Amino acid sequence: MTMQQDAVNNPMDIAVTSVTAAQLFSGDVIDVDKESQNGFKARLNLPEYQRPYKWSPSDVEALLSDLEAYFTANTEMIDSQSKHDKPMLYLGSVVLHQVANGSETILNIIDGQQRITTLQLICIAIAAKNGKSYSLPNMQYASPSSHERIAKNYKWLTTQSLPESLVALDLNCINFTVVITQSEDEAYRFFETQNTGGVRLSGPQVIKAHHLRAIPSEIQNNFARKWESFNYLDGVVNRLLKARRWQAFGFKHVPSHRAPEGVKKAIVKEFAENTGGKNEDLAFSRGAQIKSLSGAISLQLVDGYLAKQPLNAGINTVNYLAYFNELYHTLMVEQSQPYLEPFYSFYNEVVLKANNSDFLTELFDIAILLYVSEFGTEHLNEASFWLARCVFSIRLYNEKTVREDSISSFVHKYPLLDWITTAYEHKQLVTMLQSFERDITPDNIGISDRDGKPSNGVKQKFLKGYAKFFNILIAERTGNQIAESFDADLKQGIAYKLAELKEPNIKILQECVA
Repeated sequence: MTMQQDAVNNPMDIAVTSVTAAQLFSGDVIDVDKESQNGFKARLNLPEYQRPYKWSPSDVEALLSDLEAYFTANTEMIDSQSKHDKPMLYLGSVVLHQVANGSETILNIIDGQQRITTLQLICIAIAAKNGKSYSLPNMQYASPSSHERIAKNYKWLTTQSLPESLVALDLNCINFTVVITQSEDEAYRFFETQNTGGVRLSGPQVIKAHHLRAIPSEIQNNFARKWESFNYLDGVVNRLLKARRWQAFGFKHVPSHRAPEGVKKAIVKEFAENTGGKNEDLAFSRGAQIKSLSGAISLQLVDGYLAKQPLNAGINTVNYLAYFNELYHTLMVEQSQPYLEPFYSFYNEVVLKANNSDFLTELFDIAILLYVSEFGTEHLNEASFWLARCVFSIRLYNEKTVREDSISSFVHKYPLLDWITTAYEHKQLVTMLQSFERDITPDNIGISDRDGKPSNGVKQKFLKGYAKFFNILIAERTGNQIAESFDADLKQGIAYKLAELKEPNIKILQECVA
């Protein structure tokens, strides 16, 4: 791309120019102003750490419709006017980071991948139908999901009957604003303040760019591929954000899911802006030093990371997120560990099936992720039962529905997450959880005192599933009767269930010893 050299030699400067798609797509080497004596040529490149190509056929169709509308309306004007007088179709900003690679200048795409890739696909589809040739950049797509999306969208394009106005699509009539900077951080900051026509970055995608830029270039691609393997990162990051902000001292507001931009800003602040600059992979963990009577000292550590620990930019945060992504996958999604089968059963039957509230499920997930990162899985069944008693007291306390703000209000009043992280050992935590008390409201549970008919709402549905799991009889009982005795019955039911789970383990040990 050719522009004034001194405009981009200062890393603090941002150079802005207007180019046509033909100039942007001028092959491996982009040469905008061929008459300039002070310019430079650069190769358009898609860095491996960039997010994958995400557009769907509906997005392709939208761009195709814009192109059709423009070229249909302006065909006669384009044919009759000179090159410099042609009306232009504006497709937004493209943000590029200029880097030197030996004698070659490279322009890494920071924003614009979705539109650039899709426009290339449309050009290729047109060329396949009418033999017209286009000069296109030779960009490499590292992500397998990008390959899948590109193939899917191109296949969709080949099934479409392209309108006559697009058969001779002229890239000289399509305009982009190109922003170039030598500072990658500046490029991303500029991108985040723009309302471009591309797919907006989510919070996790923004922090991905932040942390991969902090990793040495020779291993950057390895961590980029590691990041791409995080299949549940949006949910994990949202849970970790609340785990880190919902604490007794310095309680911080977490924006509602109905305000995605607010959530995004909170994620960026927590997991990017507030991270340290040391090149250290910090892994805080719970540990105990055990001293025997003979004077021998042993050290016990829980492997992994702690949810609320401080983080450094780069490798540290990537590994931290990898740890919790894998933990979430093992506990809540894949559920393939035989020794965790009792926990899976409880999670599926009560937390997912009976509960019917995403807000309560998320709070339970947060509590379990915190617990396992602190104490491991040896006593997970007991911990999950007592944690659930606290979490689902929200359901039994509320008259009907559980709103999003019900969750934050609860953890502000009852610092459940702090109970987990401040307990020295599992038994101490269980004692705290057992001492938790909260009333059960009789509304919308049991049979009615008035007409003898059973309640049939979400609260009653949950209560039935909850009671069934712990063998608690609630049939033919009124709401007041259930409210008076259910918590005592639940405590007893938990004790019986733990005894049932313990017996098979004892038998297995006995068989191994015999």
